[in-house]
Amino acid sequence: MTLLARGLSIVLAALLLLAGAGSPALAQPAQKPKIRVWLLRTYVPDANHALEDSIKRWATSKNLDPVIEYFTFDDIETKYVAAIETNALPDVGQLQTIGPARYRGMGRLLDLTDLANELVRVNGPMLESALPVVRAPDGRFHAVPFNYITDVQFIRTDLFRKAGAKVPTTWEEVREAARLIKAKGVMEYPLGQSWNRSADGYGVFQALLYSHGGGWADEQGNYTSIMNDTWRAVVRWASEIYLKDKTVPPDAMSWTGFGNNEAFLTGKIAFTFNGPSIYYVLEKERRPILKDTLMAIKPAGPAGRNHDVLLLSWTVFSSSKQVDAAKDLIRFVMSTDEAKKYMQQSWGQMVPAFERLRQDPYWQKNESYRAVLEAPKYARTPGWPGPLTAAAAEVVATHVLTDLCARVIVDGWDIEKALEEADKRIKDIYANVPSR
Repeated sequence: MTLLARGLSIVLAALLLLAGAGSPALAQPAQKPKIRVWLLRTYVPDANHALEDSIKRWATSKNLDPVIEYFTFDDIETKYVAAIETNALPDVGQLQTIGPARYRGMGRLLDLTDLANELVRVNGPMLESALPVVRAPDGRFHAVPFNYITDVQFIRTDLFRKAGAKVPTTWEEVREAARLIKAKGVMEYPLGQSWNRSADGYGVFQALLYSHGGGWADEQGNYTSIMNDTWRAVVRWASEIYLKDKTVPPDAMSWTGFGNNEAFLTGKIAFTFNGPSIYYVLEKERRPILKDTLMAIKPAGPAGRNHDVLLLSWTVFSSSKQVDAAKDLIRFVMSTDEAKKYMQQSWGQMVPAFERLRQDPYWQKNESYRAVLEAPKYARTPGWPGPLTAAAAEVVATHVLTDLCARVIVDGWDIEKALEEADKRIKDIYANVPSR
């Protein structure tokens, strides 16, 4: 081949390469825009899968790529705080009870009032106990409810019958039942209650506290002292089930969030306080003790039934570049059909906050499901009887309540000394975090 012919061949090959680079058949497909979503990984895998499927179907219809990440009950707050510090918040996220007030106070949440009103028109009014969580004192919504994960009493009815104990309706009856089951030799450590740094600890402590008429803020949201007889009585109750009654497994203070679930499922305890995820395992796996397990509303105290609330909500973060899509995603998963699909895959764990969803016949399955549905009516938010403020949320987020119990049970402090430390911690929070 001559030099001229070789040169022409090189030029021709280059032209063909250039033509190919511009050819649609050879071009790389354009990447879909991404939308980042953070979800709670619950203890009910069926529910997790159902929600993820709903999100992916919505994303496909919008030609978006959903990037889904999970957090757990135990790391939700640390994950969000770390994301704020590194400017890595998602577009859409689920928050627990304290989240809307906490992150609204940091200026991280968008106003979702229009979306909240739209969902009310579709699914009916929100339950009254949901409003203090998602609605700010000025009436605006920076989050919309998803579902309650309702704490109830889990009762082994066969063991209670064997000991002649009744299902507790008051906190004192809880202690009486545990002592009776132990005294009758039915079980050495029947009560599974840990006061560790988990939702099963700080949630139940709030229920115990509020049902005794205690709190740490007044009706305006200002801090009031915890150095009083009501708090002393509550901490005494919480510590004496370990130190005096000895009806709680000695290792319970070291349990993780799943510790009491495992203890109940394996027959090591006769009753505990937990969300319905225990019942899910019993139903899903058809375990023999299902027929002897009852879910019942948590007890009343001298001030009546005033319980903690774990309400999951949806929010859109102010750093999102996909605001319209983020709102539309929430709109889709909270549409009546999608919400019911999810609800029926939750095995009783997820209780709706919207009235029309609450009226679904699904919740009349049995006595246990009816109790789960009713329980949120007694819900009280952190800082009760005042509003759920950023300061009240911080008290829970920084584990003041459960650390107070641990000081007495684990470290051997007297109640007064432990209360003084907790009082100082709460004062410091209210001095530095907004309480309005």
